[in-house]
Amino acid sequence: MKTAPVLAIKSIKLIIVLALSASLVATTAYQNNPQVDFCVFTAAWAILTSTVYGIAALFITYLAAPIFLAILDFINFALTFSAATALVVATGTKSCSDAAYLQENKICQGSKSRCQKSKTTLSFLFICAALFLASFVKHSIKIVKHGMFYTSPAKTSESNVPTIAEV
Repeated sequence: MKTAPVLAIKSIKLIIVLALSASLVATTAYQNNPQVDFCVFTAAWAILTSTVYGIAALFITYLAAPIFLAILDFINFALTFSAATALVVATGTKSCSDAAYLQENKICQGSKSRCQKSKTTLSFLFICAALFLASFVKHSIKIVKHGMFYTSPAKTSESNVPTIAEV
């Protein structure tokens, strides 16, 4: 599994979570929702530690040590799963077309649009949690096989032409 495409997929999903949860915060009518605030924090934290650190690790070899990546992936898994669980408890499992549910739910606040945004945010949070768990398992296996600070050897040229560094 290549690192850059997985990093891009996680980043896109986290940006979607951040946008949806920030939209829920911005359209809050009459109550503060700590569950939604936690979703915003989780998305921002995961973008910082996964995307920014991941991009840095692509260029600085030492940062790509499996132990660092495994720790960050586990923290991100725990946070995204916790945020998704908190949001599912707050929103419940009823349909967004149920008018009574929309009025009584503190996340939906009578709005079908808020209900749909919260359910979509919930789905993306669980997807992100699964991606972080898979990444954590991948890095844990790499730790067991190669050690905590193993980094892939530098790629060599396939041709017989010397590179600039070899000249």
